[in-house]
Amino acid sequence: MTYYTVCPDCGYKLLKASDGSQIEIYCPKCKAKMLIEIKDGKILIQKILADKT
Repeated sequence: MTYYTVCPDCGYKLLKASDGSQIEIYCPKCKAKMLIEIKDGKILIQKILADKT
């Protein structure tokens, strides 16, 4: 099965992927960095916060 993922911040359509995928991506629209994992039919999106040091 193919899943579509959108950016949780701006709603931009990021990618389509299948079960077992693990992707690290920057949103081209809002520049947010996130880790996307598709496992057992569930999509987990973790936003990666930038270091400001």
